[in-house]
Order: sequence, then C-alpha cells, then structure tokens
Amino acid sequence: MKNVCKLLLLFLALLLLTVTVAACGDKAQGGAAEPGPYDQEKIVVHGLQEQDFEITLADLKKLPTITKHAEAPRSNGEMVIVDATGPLLDTFLQQYGKTQKDFSRIRFTAKDQYSIAVPSDVLANRQIILSYINDGKPLDEEMQPVRIVIPEERAMYWVRNVARIDFETGGDQKSPNKVVFLETAAKSLPQQDYEYFDSVDKAVKTSDLIAKYADINDSSVTNVFMKASDGLQKNESKANFLSAFIKITGDEAPKFLAPQFPQGMHIRGLVYIIYGQTAIFDYAEGSTLLSNLNIPKQVEEGKEGIAFSQIFKQTGLIGGNRYKFISADGNSVVLTINDLGSGGLIYRNAQGALAFTCTGSSGKKNVDDLLAIEVLP
Repeated sequence: MKNVCKLLLLFLALLLLTVTVAACGDKAQGGAAEPGPYDQEKIVVHGLQEQDFEITLADLKKLPTITKHAEAPRSNGEMVIVDATGPLLDTFLQQYGKTQKDFSRIRFTAKDQYSIAVPSDVLANRQIILSYINDGKPLDEEMQPVRIVIPEERAMYWVRNVARIDFETGGDQKSPNKVVFLETAAKSLPQQDYEYFDSVDKAVKTSDLIAKYADINDSSVTNVFMKASDGLQKNESKANFLSAFIKITGDEAPKFLAPQFPQGMHIRGLVYIIYGQTAIFDYAEGSTLLSNLNIPKQVEEGKEGIAFSQIFKQTGLIGGNRYKFISADGNSVVLTINDLGSGGLIYRNAQGALAFTCTGSSGKKNVDDLLAIEVLP
C-alpha cells in the first residue's frame, strides 16, 4: 500500500512539473541564453533616440524571453508553424520608456532589403517576438540574428535576418482626394517588356505612374499603402515603392515587383495604391475584391460594374459637394451631389474602356474612357 502511495505521489509531482513547464510557454523567462557565433551581429535602431544606434543579438539575449507557438499563412497558402523564443518587442522598448503602441508604424528591414511596416492596428493588438530560437534551436544562418514573429498575423510580417528597425511616430496621412484608374492611366505611360519566370509581360515604372498622376515630391509621404484582392495590405517605404514596377499583363497582374526585391516583397492582384492624397485603383481587381467580400456588382440599365460609393469606401476617398470626372483625352465633367442622384456606376463600355454613368437632378450623365475622379471643394 505504501509503495502504491509513493508511486501516486511521484506521478502527481511529475504531472505538476509538466503543467508548470508547459505554462511557461507564454510567460517571461530568464534571458541568460547561451552565447553563439552571431551574438555580435548588429541591428540599426532608428527613431528611439535623437541619433541612430546599434544593438546586438547579445544585447537581446540579456532580456527576459517568452516562448510562444505561432502559425501564419504565406501568400501562396503555405502555412508557417513555429515555437518562437525571444524577448517581446515591448520588453526591449521598456528600456526607453516606450511601448509599441506609442508608434504609428514600426518597419523591419532585412539584410536582403525585404522590408515591411507593421501598422498601428497590429501594434495595438498583437505581441511581437524578437525571436532568436525557433522550435528549441538557434536560428539557421539565413535567419540570423533575429526573426520577427507576430502570432495571429500573416507570415509577410515575420521578417528574418533583421538588420534595421525604424520606429515611426508620424500621424496618419491625409485621406485621398483623387482616384486614378490604373487601366486607363497605363495606356499613356511608357511600357516595357518585363521578363518574369518563363513569360515576358508588360510593366510600367511606379515612378512614371506617380510623376504623372500624383505629387511625387510630396514630403509628407513616407510610406505607400497597397491592398490586394486577396485582402493583403502592406505599407511600403517611399524609396522602395518608387524603385519598382507594376506588371500590367500576364499572371497575377497587376503585380508590384522589382528585380532587386525578394519574392516576399512582391504583391499580386493589386486593387489600389495610396500615395499621399492620390489613390490608384484597378477596376478588374476591385471587382474581385468586392466579390471576395460578398458585395455584388451593381447593375444599372443592363450595365454591371462597381458602385461609385464602393470606390470611396475601399480607398478612403474623402467626400465633397462636387466631383470632377476626367476622361483620358483631358475632357472633364463637374457634377454636384444632386447631379449624382443615387450615386452612379463605373463599368466597362462596349469598347472595353472604363466609363461612368449616373442619373440625377439634371438628367443622365456619362463619361467615357474614365481616367480619374477628383473631389472639389
């Protein structure tokens, strides 16, 4: 009987130890990690102090850590699964009297120049782990010195091989007051052959697009926002954006890409781009996005297209009392709220060009070969 009791007590003790160890997975642990060959690799930190400074992996290893299980999808649907160990970004920021919620964006940049800005809504709701151990083992060489892991967020945020962290406190950019339609705009831009895997497609330079249809010198622009039809959203740095291309034909077009960018920085199925107060909108991918959101296409007098109001909703375009509809040949029509009536429709006409139609207080209005819509005071 005594032996049975002893065995029972031993079993209970082991069970308690197992539960305690498992519970530590998401709790702070000591930061006394073993030294390693990448401990002196440097990461540049911008925006925390008046001058940029550098930290090393050895510095991060001195901080308390957590271990957390995380899963996230890649853009191709593949799942990334990891048990990540390292200090929280907030633990690192405590040394400077800050939290990640104090910033409007935090940009992580890898040695291969892969770069992504984590937006304020993610900063407010997710833990960010500066991971240097994955699945109980030190990172592979191509991930050293640190891998960003954000549980419950897309794998595109999981930057590896981190070389720089930028903490940004600038306010949100103003809402767009103009939308330019990519299909029409691309016709007037220089197009070049772009070799992409086994195909040669047409592409336009982002710098040409912005120079012609937006204020490329807008000093308030630090990040360029992009959204894809599969729901992907990304803030790209101004410099990276203006050095890239938009592939306008072939698979996955329109696609943001550049030969110098790693594949993870490419964005397929672009719906719209926000550069300063200008939105660049792709009608075809916009239709796909609305379908994904279970929003049916509007139908008016046998025409099927995107409701004028949906363009506003998707891009954040500000409202106004008057709107200027501009065609590709430079002609324009100014319509008031009353002229618009119930709102209007953007659709493809018989020639395949974009067009706008509405019926309001002054009768039916049409604009063919639609290039842009501007909000007027």
